[in-house]
Amino acid sequence: MKLLNLPFKFTIRRRLILLLLMLGLLPLLAYRFAMDFQHLLLEHQARLHQHTVKNLALILESRPDLWGQTQAAGQVLSHVDLQTSSIWLVNSQGQTNYVMGQLAKQTPQSIPVFEQLGAQIIGLVGQLSGQILPYPFPQSEKPELTLIKLALDGQSSQQYRTDQQGQAVSLMSASPLYLDKQQVGAIVFEQNLNTIFNQTLRHFHYLVGLGSVLMLLVLLGIWWYSGSLSNRIMRLSRDVTNSFELERRQWQPDALIRSEPYADEITDLRQTILEILGKIASYERYLKQLPNSLRHELHNPINRLSATLELLSLESDHPRIEQAQQSLLQLQQIIQALSESSSLEQSLQNHSLNPLKVVPRLLNYFNDVQASQAPGLVLIEDQFSKRNLSVMADGFLLEQLLDKLIDNALSFNNAVCPIRIRLANTDKKMCIEVINCGPLLPVGFETQIFEGMVSMRLPNKTDEMHLGLGLYLAHLIAEFHQADLQASNWKQADLQGVSFKLSLDLLDATT
Repeated sequence: MKLLNLPFKFTIRRRLILLLLMLGLLPLLAYRFAMDFQHLLLEHQARLHQHTVKNLALILESRPDLWGQTQAAGQVLSHVDLQTSSIWLVNSQGQTNYVMGQLAKQTPQSIPVFEQLGAQIIGLVGQLSGQILPYPFPQSEKPELTLIKLALDGQSSQQYRTDQQGQAVSLMSASPLYLDKQQVGAIVFEQNLNTIFNQTLRHFHYLVGLGSVLMLLVLLGIWWYSGSLSNRIMRLSRDVTNSFELERRQWQPDALIRSEPYADEITDLRQTILEILGKIASYERYLKQLPNSLRHELHNPINRLSATLELLSLESDHPRIEQAQQSLLQLQQIIQALSESSSLEQSLQNHSLNPLKVVPRLLNYFNDVQASQAPGLVLIEDQFSKRNLSVMADGFLLEQLLDKLIDNALSFNNAVCPIRIRLANTDKKMCIEVINCGPLLPVGFETQIFEGMVSMRLPNKTDEMHLGLGLYLAHLIAEFHQADLQASNWKQADLQGVSFKLSLDLLDATT
């Protein structure tokens, strides 16, 4: 079964990165939610501040004598901290007639680390989102005059008092002042901003700072775990790939023996794969040794049986004796073919590739092939543009590969057209193509034809058996040379057939 070769793979690592990016959006959403919630709380406190000044106006309307009695006024207004706030009494002409309390400066206090971190984060998020804390109210250049004017017009309002840097330092709320249901002035209540919002903001900043650190630790933990998991999976995949040596075509299960830091599912999977590959390696060794063992064990019985049949043929001309001899010959050919396949795979381990001036050798080889066949059966198309072509190859193995391709072409050629051997080269490749007329390969059989025990041959007149090992051996040799061997169908007018093309990399094609 062939897996789809997709141009883009949505790997586990990419999925984990996408998951981290999605999780990274959660802190931004949490900060936005926290700021909106904090805005509601601060707006609520500002409204309480507005209600306070309205209540003061009602108290002054019902008991105007309190403003001349500081002690009594302090008892009635005990919920108002006059050390951090002040109350103004303004007449109908906008002049301040009476002031109670003072705006004391706040002494600096040590700020915890989490609170500082939270304040910096909220400031950064506020700049990015266009929101600031505390909740912004309408602002004017002269907030006191604006408040008094609106209050004398019968409206309640609020304004910030700012310092020279434009930072809000206090909140002022104003309300009309009535006496006997007639407006006689206004009352202004001013309070340090830190006094109103400081405690709430400090808790808020502390929670934001602490939450940010915890969220960062969680994201780092997820990133570390996902990266570790992905690396272990890729390492397992690499070890499984390296457990099979392509050069020697041998399983090496020891490549999977690696100490794992964790005893988890991936470790169990590695151990399971190691056991499976160990069994595969054992089966492979058994199968490779089986042909030689069969050949060795059956050699003497087959020789005795062959000699017996030969003696019987001298004493009798019974047709069953000839059939038995043909069956015995087929058995010998099967054992020989299996032994040849096993010996070739083993011999590849002892061969090495060397630079080879390939053109003269190929031409001599194909000329010999042409001379050994009937006249006109094999045609050679020499299309080499250069003669000094070199490849990394073993000359004997390369000729053995070509023997398999030519034998296959001779077996399937229908004598409608000759077998063509086309030799050509490009700047980087040398191509050898063997073309014959005959039946086409079934759909999807172009790659399956190179597998072992796959054959399309029909029994010939001599009932010679074919195990489908010829092209399999050719493919083994091509892999050993790191060459490309492909089979394809062709059609031209009333002719059709199969083409086998071998492509080898050139070492030097400059001359």
